[in-house]
Amino acid sequence: MTLRPSFRLAAMLTVAHLAIAGLLMTLALPSWAKITAVLLLLVNAAWTVHRHALRRSRRSITELAFSDRETLRLTLRDGSSHGGRILGSSTVGTSLVLLNIAIDGRRLPVHVVLLGDSLADDDFRRLRVWLRWGPRPPAEEPAVS
Repeated sequence: MTLRPSFRLAAMLTVAHLAIAGLLMTLALPSWAKITAVLLLLVNAAWTVHRHALRRSRRSITELAFSDRETLRLTLRDGSSHGGRILGSSTVGTSLVLLNIAIDGRRLPVHVVLLGDSLADDDFRRLRVWLRWGPRPPAEEPAVS
């Protein structure tokens, strides 16, 4: 599945960062601390939207290929491909899919947030069904006697 930029996710991330910036401005801190915190927050907002919502960073995940409900192969924008396993902390909802993926050979997981505009409508529906009811990993298959 090829992932598209998500303008809804970009808007949500921008609004959330701006709301937090507004809250920071109400704190009883020196002006220089508030300005520094807001500037750092805005830099984080730009980086997060660029990488996770618009998928324009070299390290952005652009493709997912599933082999069963738990294992997949992901491709980054720079062309590299990595195998991984979907963690149990992932969430599948009607309008949101949050995948936490343990990449082979890496200690920290990567995260993929998918909204309805991240994939074609049929692909988004198929992904949700696959993650809930797709083939089990070989270790979970019931023994046939």
